[in-house]
Amino acid sequence: MSSSQRNLATSFLAGGGTLAILGQITQVALPLGERTVAIILMFFGLFLYLLGILTARTDRISVGFEKIFSKPANWLNLEVWQIPALILPILFSVLAHYAAGFDDKMFSPVGTWGAWLAGIVFFLVALWQPNGINFRAHWKVFALALGFAALALPLRAYATGEIPIILNGDEASAGIYGMEILAGNVNNPFSVGWYAFPGMYFLIPATSISIFGNTTAALRIPSAIAGALTVGAVYLAGHTLFDKRTGILAAIVMAGFHFHIHFSRIGLNNVWDGLFFALTVGAAWYAWERENRNAFLLAGVGLGLSQYFYPSSRVLMAVVYGGIILTGLFNFPRLKRSIPNLILMTLAAFIILLPLGWYYFKYPEQFFAPLQRVSVLGTWLENEIKLTGLPAWQILLKQIKLGTQAFTYLPLQHWYRPEVALLRPFFAGVFLIGLIHLLARPKDGRSITLMIWLVMYVLLGGLSESTPAAQRYVAAAPVCILVIAHGLNEAASHVERLWQRSRRALTITVTGIAILMAASDIYFYFFQYTPKTVEDFGRNNGIIAQAIADEIINEPEGTQAFFFVRGDMGYYSIPSIPYLAPQVEGYDVFQPWGSPENPIPTANNLLFIFLPDGADDLPAVQETHPGGTLHEEKNSNGETLYLLYRYNAFQ
Repeated sequence: MSSSQRNLATSFLAGGGTLAILGQITQVALPLGERTVAIILMFFGLFLYLLGILTARTDRISVGFEKIFSKPANWLNLEVWQIPALILPILFSVLAHYAAGFDDKMFSPVGTWGAWLAGIVFFLVALWQPNGINFRAHWKVFALALGFAALALPLRAYATGEIPIILNGDEASAGIYGMEILAGNVNNPFSVGWYAFPGMYFLIPATSISIFGNTTAALRIPSAIAGALTVGAVYLAGHTLFDKRTGILAAIVMAGFHFHIHFSRIGLNNVWDGLFFALTVGAAWYAWERENRNAFLLAGVGLGLSQYFYPSSRVLMAVVYGGIILTGLFNFPRLKRSIPNLILMTLAAFIILLPLGWYYFKYPEQFFAPLQRVSVLGTWLENEIKLTGLPAWQILLKQIKLGTQAFTYLPLQHWYRPEVALLRPFFAGVFLIGLIHLLARPKDGRSITLMIWLVMYVLLGGLSESTPAAQRYVAAAPVCILVIAHGLNEAASHVERLWQRSRRALTITVTGIAILMAASDIYFYFFQYTPKTVEDFGRNNGIIAQAIADEIINEPEGTQAFFFVRGDMGYYSIPSIPYLAPQVEGYDVFQPWGSPENPIPTANNLLFIFLPDGADDLPAVQETHPGGTLHEEKNSNGETLYLLYRYNAFQ
């Protein structure tokens, strides 16, 4: 039996058998009227399995397939037996979609996860070239990347429960959705969850909550890990795009970068973007430069998986494909040679993304929802035209200018307000030097790719409201640091060439500069920004909610809390309270105590919460529930945040 015949038979047996089994598991879990596709896929899997048996017995079938598949195999630089490996994973992905369905809960979790993962594994195993990337030969590079990640982790994981000082409502909302997963109410990774974000991400906070409980740290530790891994990924990207010294400089600066430290401490999905961008862009450049199929496959995996996290990851497609295509215009023979690998990269992303893409095709409003919420196009732009009297193009141009200034000039807004731009002054200066070096080589693929990356985030930040909203620049952090590291490295190289100085001495010098830059940002974040937030936040609703949650977090199961509503704050208006204290059942009280419209206490352990300007009902509560204890919570300035009257019927 020839090697090709053996591989073809194995492909049919393994792929067809797995498809048949998962198809059977799926079809019995589906409603009677929706089983047709799963049954067809099941029988097709059995047919392929039969082909595998026949192929293993006789050469005639394998010879027939060689005749059918030889042309596409030659064009894609594949062996004949690998052609079925391009089709079977798509069928697995289709089956995963039907096993999941469109609702919050999957029809068949085994069918969904089994088919989706089987398709990805089958595709990669079949197409992976054994000698394509020698990980063993480059173990030092990957070990150093993990070392930088380990160095960065304490800066991101230390005191996650206290820094940032409050658990914001979006973090808590993500946590509450994770709790819904743990409760078994939702579990579909190929639909959307809270705030129209892809459902798969919420498995991460759900897993963390199952380990650490309903705590702030449970939501933030995964982000800290993702942020630390991003530092290692930036080293790999810098090493791949430029050289080892650039990679080391990038990792050191990234480890201490104040902006990235902050977003690595927020329990949301946007910090994952930076990880996917750094890994995918690095893999894509390695693939292009080395014409390496395995790297193209890895880039495709990164493109596909990234779409299950923060919506800004969609621009990663533009960065990767735009970078390769525009670079290819200056090296057309290589671009032509790369077309088969680009097809395989695209197919890898398609297989991973198909189930979620199918959901978006049925519900396009869910795809566009995250963008429409923040876009300046539409209602916002219409209002600005009326208010300013300016034409739309001038307003949009101004917005793009603001988006550009976010990097070096304009203080960030919204989720992170450090009163400085994304890059503090020295960082910004080196960044501009790095940009000049990139612009000096406009035809260089690295310059093209990094500039596309930057431009996409100028547009993304400028064409969204609250410009510059800090949370929309998270995936721009790696490219900023890569440009900074490139600037440092090129400056050292110029000194080395012009003044004949020792490369080792210059490496030590620029490494020392990178360490000082990182240390400066670390000091800024922990010793200047963080203490200032305690003063700045004062008595806002987030601080009040955090204090209330900390106060009632250990109350017994079945406790009832009555929140006397004043202004725009209620018990459930900020989700941090129900997330951190889910055992407490909260009620909003809108009418004076004693009114029949108000909820009636039925528990033995009761909490009555009053804001400072709404404590008029306290005497009435004390009259109906005498003998309780009153606690007044104050902030660092001595201002009252809330009053809490605790009553227990058995005391």
